[in-house]
Amino acid sequence: MNVVLSTLNSKFIHSSLALRYLKAYGEAHGQAYDIVEYTINMPVLHILSDITEHDIDILGFACYIWNIEMTLHVVDMVKAVRPDIKIVLGGPEVSFTADELLTRCPNIDYIVQGEGEEAFHALVTALQLGNDGLDPVIPGVRGRRDGSILGSTEAVEVRDLSTIPFPYTEEDMEDLEHKIIYYESSRGCPFSCQYCLSGNKNTVRFFPQERTLKELQWFIDHGVKQVKFVDRTFNCAPHHHRPLMEFMRDSDTDMNFHLEMEPELMTEWETNILCETPPGRIQIEVGVQSTHKKTLDAINRYNDWPYIQKSIRPIIQAGRTHVHMDLIVGLPHEDFNRFGQSFNDLFSLQPHALQIGFLKLLKGSGVRRMSEYKYVADPLAPYEVLSTHVLPYDDVRFLKYFEDVFERFYNSERFRTTFGYIGQQLIHGETDAFTYFCDMTRAWLKEGNHKVNLKDIDQIEFLYRFFLTKGDMIAAELLQYDTLVSYRGKVRSEAVGLPKQTKELLQVGEAFWRNEEIASTFIPNYTFKEWRKIRQQYVEMTMSRETASYLGIQHIPEGAFTVIIDVNKEVAPFIRPENIQ
Repeated sequence: MNVVLSTLNSKFIHSSLALRYLKAYGEAHGQAYDIVEYTINMPVLHILSDITEHDIDILGFACYIWNIEMTLHVVDMVKAVRPDIKIVLGGPEVSFTADELLTRCPNIDYIVQGEGEEAFHALVTALQLGNDGLDPVIPGVRGRRDGSILGSTEAVEVRDLSTIPFPYTEEDMEDLEHKIIYYESSRGCPFSCQYCLSGNKNTVRFFPQERTLKELQWFIDHGVKQVKFVDRTFNCAPHHHRPLMEFMRDSDTDMNFHLEMEPELMTEWETNILCETPPGRIQIEVGVQSTHKKTLDAINRYNDWPYIQKSIRPIIQAGRTHVHMDLIVGLPHEDFNRFGQSFNDLFSLQPHALQIGFLKLLKGSGVRRMSEYKYVADPLAPYEVLSTHVLPYDDVRFLKYFEDVFERFYNSERFRTTFGYIGQQLIHGETDAFTYFCDMTRAWLKEGNHKVNLKDIDQIEFLYRFFLTKGDMIAAELLQYDTLVSYRGKVRSEAVGLPKQTKELLQVGEAFWRNEEIASTFIPNYTFKEWRKIRQQYVEMTMSRETASYLGIQHIPEGAFTVIIDVNKEVAPFIRPENIQ
């Protein structure tokens, strides 16, 4: 019996950990499955054509909010041309509404509810033996027989995770060379946040620690660039996560580990290790979601904001661990202004990224049943909220644009120096961060930028104009600096004071560039070879004393001066000496 597992990933760089777990478990129990992965950006007929090239008896799809509608379309097309194929769906998007989907979509034969390794293997075994998998009942498997929906109604868990083999192979390392590697050391969550599915049973199970350490070393030995843990609360058990974090810190590798951590469970130990780990080794995602107590109470979540600040601020200030923090628009009791307060609270920490998400009424989640908050949401996946009892649609609409602007400029980290400066002004000034970025969003909308596709230089010119309307010349000059170093000097515009670098411009300071003895005091091992190479790496620009001081430039003269920027950031900005003979 030929079994093929598939899914529609949201992007090419993504890969499916779930399918690999199913395949590894099946192989450990004598069953062979093939995996074929697609993306939601592929034409359905292309996917259909590829699927039908295989000789398939059982076809399984992993279903999520980003792919469910397209997956159902593919299922209908497959059944239309290959009616004998048994179609099995699994994943979080179908685990809590099996009967609804089986009723709505007659081309689905089975749905696996919950964690699928044991259930899917049992279903394949039953079908191989000529049974329909519905009698006797297989825990987690729901299906149809003669028009009736039968089988299990429970979403199952694998109690002993040690029974699930390591999901990756040598062949995978070749196929996934340019994709994100997903991995988990635990399943479940100790919390029961009402917008999420992970804590539905308030249980956490762990893979064996010794095995996990060996598997992480395997990734290192295979030159993997990043391992993204999908553990919902990585730091929920010190006996488990602390040895793993010590391993990450002490390993001889350039690999990056991405961890989702609960700030309430962070202690001085976690803070310290994230402050001392090698730069770039670990990045953490911290889901705060809101700082409004009434909101948090409604969604069954607890945040001690002063404690979170105490835990997270030192990590950000140490600059060794990338910190990504999350907020959600549309939670109960959080209107436009109160969301702005939550935004200001998180912004005050100056995280490397502040992600603004929009509440989704996931099937099986508590918020989906909270009619008292008058949710209006898209009826199709991803079920995103359009309005609430305190947040009208026009506010949600504006915050979508706000999120887009903030993502382009702050979260892109291309303008980190600029927004580091702006952040300091907002935290200690009269204008708060939420108001400032609302002003930026309104300026963006007024120019009609939300209706066109802008190039990088167009966005930079917008930002430059916005800073000038605010009378902030330091921000404008720092934007020039960030543009030079972020784009390696390749993005220029007269409109932002960055004319195309020419030999003639550099020849104004020719005496400096030709004097290797003086130039090498600023640029180690400097030798003058040709103007072309100097022009590619160095830019001469004027700037105010205040901007130069912010960049850490020393010995700033009283009069006019020229700053040299190394676009490769191999040397810090410095002032070009004058009057060289």
